[in-house]
Amino acid sequence: ASSHASSLTIARPPVSRLLMGDEPADALAALWPRSLADLVVVGACAFFGFTVPIALFDSTVLFTYHPTCMSLGFGLLMTLGVGAGLKLRALGPGAERVRALWVHAATQTLALFLALGGFVAIYRNKAIHDKPHFTTTHGKLGLLTIVLTVLSPTIGAVAFKRLGLLDMVPEQAQPLVKAVHRRLGLVTWCVGMLATSLALPHPAADQGSLTSAWQVSVFVMCAGVAFWHFTEPKGARADGFARLDKDSQS
Repeated sequence: ASSHASSLTIARPPVSRLLMGDEPADALAALWPRSLADLVVVGACAFFGFTVPIALFDSTVLFTYHPTCMSLGFGLLMTLGVGAGLKLRALGPGAERVRALWVHAATQTLALFLALGGFVAIYRNKAIHDKPHFTTTHGKLGLLTIVLTVLSPTIGAVAFKRLGLLDMVPEQAQPLVKAVHRRLGLVTWCVGMLATSLALPHPAADQGSLTSAWQVSVFVMCAGVAFWHFTEPKGARADGFARLDKDSQS
């Protein structure tokens, strides 16, 4: 096990190491910030995820449950969960990777419940005030996001071999299930971030300079996920649409 872990550690040149960090020594280590880029993105997630509820939440106002749940679900948890998925895709099978995938699954499941809570809050709030549903671009994107947010972890549960559901899928189709989950998860997050960006200037959420800081943090999160997507090694799992994945552990 130790020789396998050491083989995953790659010392990058100093500048690349500052931005990207060394390759993780094991799968669980991949989930922790290892570089300046990681720290900046995680900081942006934390800032957005926690300051939105602090600024907007009022337990007596139903509407405020919507931005509170969405900022924690999408801005914080789903961003970190997507990042974890991107960082784990190059690592080989084994018990460590399975534990890391459980962390990813738990994070995304909690994000799902928060997103559903935010959706219920805004739907009920509009119903109470007799306002139409899904008429704005934000509302339509929000509905699409919720549908995808339910669909992506559902496919993810099937793709996670440890749960046993993947065995019910024909072997030749199993790599496709995994590949669809990876891509759909990223698309879901992108649609959610777009919906979030459109909502921030809304008068009900606008907090002046703090809103500007939120917009910057969303930009940083988007740039960070793009950075992870294009710089994290993909390994054999990047070819999910084209090749069979024989990993029996995940």
